[in-house]
Amino acid sequence: MIFYSSDKPNPHLRSFVEEHAGRQRSSLKKTRYTVGEFHHTIETTKNSPIYGLHPYHLGKKPHDAVDAYIRHYTTTGDLVLDPFCGSGSTAVAAVAAGRWAVAIDASPAATFISRFYLASSDPVDLKHRFASMLDTAKPDLEFLYRTICHRCGGPATIHYLIYSNIYACPVCGAQISLYEALARHPRGCRCRCGGARISSRNEILGYNPVAVCFSCAGSCRPRRSIRSVVGTAEEQRAFEEIDLASLSELERIPVPYRVPRAFMMHVMDPSEPWGDEWRPSRNFRKVTDLFTHRNLWALAALFHAAGMDDDLRAVLTAGMFAVSRKAQHLDGGGGYIPGTWALPPMSKQRNVEESLKRVFTRIFRGKQALRPLIASGNACISTQSATSLAQIPDESIDYIFTDPPYGGVVQYAELNFVWEAWLGLSTEWHNHEIIVNKTRGKSDMFWADMMRQAMGECHRVLKPDRWLSLCYHDTSPAGWRLIREIMTDAGFVPGDCPRATTIDTGSRTYNQRMHDKLVKRDLVVNFRKPRSRSYSVPASTATSSAEFLDRALGVIREFLKENPGATKDRIYDHLVSAMVRSGRIQAHNFDRLLQKAAEPDGKGAGRWFVKGST
Repeated sequence: MIFYSSDKPNPHLRSFVEEHAGRQRSSLKKTRYTVGEFHHTIETTKNSPIYGLHPYHLGKKPHDAVDAYIRHYTTTGDLVLDPFCGSGSTAVAAVAAGRWAVAIDASPAATFISRFYLASSDPVDLKHRFASMLDTAKPDLEFLYRTICHRCGGPATIHYLIYSNIYACPVCGAQISLYEALARHPRGCRCRCGGARISSRNEILGYNPVAVCFSCAGSCRPRRSIRSVVGTAEEQRAFEEIDLASLSELERIPVPYRVPRAFMMHVMDPSEPWGDEWRPSRNFRKVTDLFTHRNLWALAALFHAAGMDDDLRAVLTAGMFAVSRKAQHLDGGGGYIPGTWALPPMSKQRNVEESLKRVFTRIFRGKQALRPLIASGNACISTQSATSLAQIPDESIDYIFTDPPYGGVVQYAELNFVWEAWLGLSTEWHNHEIIVNKTRGKSDMFWADMMRQAMGECHRVLKPDRWLSLCYHDTSPAGWRLIREIMTDAGFVPGDCPRATTIDTGSRTYNQRMHDKLVKRDLVVNFRKPRSRSYSVPASTATSSAEFLDRALGVIREFLKENPGATKDRIYDHLVSAMVRSGRIQAHNFDRLLQKAAEPDGKGAGRWFVKGST
């Protein structure tokens, strides 16, 4: 049974936990808990049907990575909590393993997506409902994406339009699109005058349609064709007389369905940034500004056709950004950068129906893979802050796995705002979001105070001797020291595993691939709730800078003796893990530490050895 309550705290949460406790009391198999710390590195992939069910954000963990922790720390029928559930990976892993799950998040978009993962929908039935939704919206979709083939004058269908930012030439002053500059000078990206390079770093003067890809419904070969501002004279004329003219006419017609009229983060003053994700290059002010008029209309028609079917509405949110201005145009296709509001200088505004059909194919595979795993599962999803878990009784949770917000690295309220606006969900949770956000005046101290409250509640609801696994991704030693202090203040004791435990999905961000980044996987630190507070240790041992330096150098040397040729990021993982567990983590310059203790192989392979050993 799955309990879900939209954008409100779940009224069934207490009874759900109490029912589980009643079942455990009636079981004769329960004995004293003696499970030791999990100490394996998890290597997995994000390229699975289940992971691809919904995009959510960059930090989403594959459920099978969490599965290994759950199976180690719990037994069938145990109750697993994730107080920062995001899209529900922990809950999915728990239910698939035959455990009960409590999934909590302050964001109603997150819990809405969690429900989509956990709902045991019949994939075939969902496929029929999806087709019915498309049929209902078909008149609008055909109207929006119809065009004329300039070769034969017959009907055609638009596949996508390319939009490009407009810039001023620093030499002649003419305004030119980046698309045209690249088309005319592929290597130099220059103006028509040939005198200056056009850069996407310059001031944006406009955002215009520059090309269209369509298919002729008649006998033209090839059926698929492109016309643009840089094609032949005939193509340029057709683009202006057919595409630009029809687009101008279309944009004069109001969208006949409900669209979200909200200003981003409710900031109406155009002179104010709406959030930390705001940039001059991302200066869209309303939710509707993120979509072209054509695609806005198409999405609105589909939401209208979906009605209150939450599965179909989830499908629409899963494909929404692929048909927004976030979708970048690249010669080989294009996608979009998740986890930020970055808008590309050239975007590909796709035919919404065609794009959603591709998205649904992925969703259908995910639902097929999920259904047998979660068909008889028990989960309660509640939209609320992790700082107050009053509906969960003391010492009622068997295990906690969580992936809390990393300070201000991912701005969940700002990124989820568009989904929540389309779904008509409350955004009151912004007031108590655990985040670092300069625009909203949420400081590091605010984040730390809120995390202390959340971890205090986790300590209260967790059974004695049981474990909490905290998955965290931070390059800052100060951040890790603060996490250590927060967990100790709450009453937790770190495990004593001698090696770093990580989750490595094998996927890398652009910066991680192109630069020598320290953090390439997620570090997991396991904390135990002792039966008595007397087991607690200080958050940090009183250590001078010199003592910390000696200790850190010793940790690096010992690791490299056991693991000669380790890469820089592996050494960093081990150092942070060891120092966090010992309570001796301090702010430091890792590169300087590494160079004092080790030397590279000299072959450019990125391998390190203890000094004097090579």
